[in-house]
This record gives sequence, C-alpha cells and structure tokens, in this order.
Amino acid sequence: MIKDEGFTLIEVIIAMVILSISFVMMMQLFSGGLRAAWTSCDYSRAIVLAKDKMEELSDNPVQDSGDFEDGFKWESEVDSYRENEEKALSLLRLKVKVSWQGGVDRPRSVELVSLKAVMDEEKL
Repeated sequence: MIKDEGFTLIEVIIAMVILSISFVMMMQLFSGGLRAAWTSCDYSRAIVLAKDKMEELSDNPVQDSGDFEDGFKWESEVDSYRENEEKALSLLRLKVKVSWQGGVDRPRSVELVSLKAVMDEEKL
C-alpha cells in the first residue's frame, strides 16, 4: 500500500498567495512608517530653523525673506500689535514662516508668532 505524503500543487499555490499578500501588506506598512518619519524629520528641522530666525528677528525686527541651503524657505513679518498710550512701550507682533516642498506637489509650512515689547524710539 502506497501512502501519499506531501502537499498538492493547489495547497502550495494557496500558501504562496497568502505569503505574497502578507508580504505586500508588510511592505506598505513599512513604507508608510518611513514616510511618516521623514515628514516628522522635516517638521522638526523647520521648527528649529524658524526658532533661529525668530531669535534673529527679536534682535532686529525687520520684514524679510530668504532661502536656507536645503530647500527650506523663510519669510518674516513685523506688525504693530497694540499701542500703549500711557507708557512709552508698544508691542510688535513677530511672525516667521518656514515652508518647504514636502512631497509630490505637497507644500508644507510652519509658522511661529511672538510678541516683543519695544520703546517708542525703537519702533519701526
């Protein structure tokens, strides 16, 4: 009596299909994780660049724009926020916007806004 042992061709094909589908799903999850990590890295870099520009703007509040070396662009705005008639102080609103191209036709940006108290003779 001959005993049939092993797998049939149908069983092998079904196992290969299941394995292939699970492999494709794992690759999609992995690529999604990499994309999210890359986006997070871009946002972190933009925030650091915006903080640096905000510090420069605090020392010398001027409206300007420019480019960083790695594809990030910045622009600053300086507006009068609130006048204080009783004292010789007024508030300036400082805004720094850093933008970059985040992927296929996906512009991204980060904005930081701060206030600075200035003496009336320092006003713009």
